[in-house]
Amino acid sequence: MRNKTHVGIHCKLITYNYISMLKIKHLLLATVPAALMGCGSSAMMSGPQASVVMSHDEAAGHRLLLMKPAPGTQLRLVSCKQHDYSGAPSIDDPTILLNIAAAFTLDTESMDVCGDHVVAGRRIKGYDDVTATGHMLIVGNNVSISPNSHLNESINEATSTGGYLFQQCLIVEDGKGKVERIPQALRERNPHIIFRAACIMTDGSLAIVQGDEPMYCDEFINSLVALGARQALYLDMGTWAWGWVREAGKPTQELAERFFNTRYQSNWLQVVAPPARQ
Repeated sequence: MRNKTHVGIHCKLITYNYISMLKIKHLLLATVPAALMGCGSSAMMSGPQASVVMSHDEAAGHRLLLMKPAPGTQLRLVSCKQHDYSGAPSIDDPTILLNIAAAFTLDTESMDVCGDHVVAGRRIKGYDDVTATGHMLIVGNNVSISPNSHLNESINEATSTGGYLFQQCLIVEDGKGKVERIPQALRERNPHIIFRAACIMTDGSLAIVQGDEPMYCDEFINSLVALGARQALYLDMGTWAWGWVREAGKPTQELAERFFNTRYQSNWLQVVAPPARQ
């Protein structure tokens, strides 16, 4: 039986062809139904009601920031490898409720995305990386996180249905931590850093989880397991970690403090507000 976890949510992956410099004010610059997300696939919120719900928790002795898409928001991925790319996401765009780096970027010149990915049914070549052990698949209103033993199956599904897919390190699989899947350079890094992951929780909900404090990677993964992550896909961090989140009624919060390579980010995971109802 195929080993994967799905979350129902309205999703779209957009990729693009060339990169422009990101302008940042503070930079030098297992299947579950949609109802488990807190809404059916047809439920939509409009305009200012849409939000990312933030909370803090503690697990395995470490504090964590949880960011969950509110009902009706849309999840999408944006990359610099599609022909109509018009520039990196802007923190001034009020429709972007969450913006964070997703897959690894090869270097600051090519800005190639880690692993082959699928965009609206079209397969796009990425660079090969042995650390890409898992992937996120978006088909219709479902999002799944699976090990790469099912990659070809998922790519076929994405290409045949007009779906979307990207690859990263699968650091929690079936509720078990897989610290060995983190790149060695990160495992050995000292001082330790802030980590972030996209998680399917045991209750079926989708959460973006970020350390509230610097940790070693094994501490972070143990914290995800203790928190209740069933599947967890690593998200690019370190000096690529900058992003932002908006919660209803609160100021925009910038995420992480290390901005050195932000201008070279090649792809982003976003939560966006749905189009306003007429």
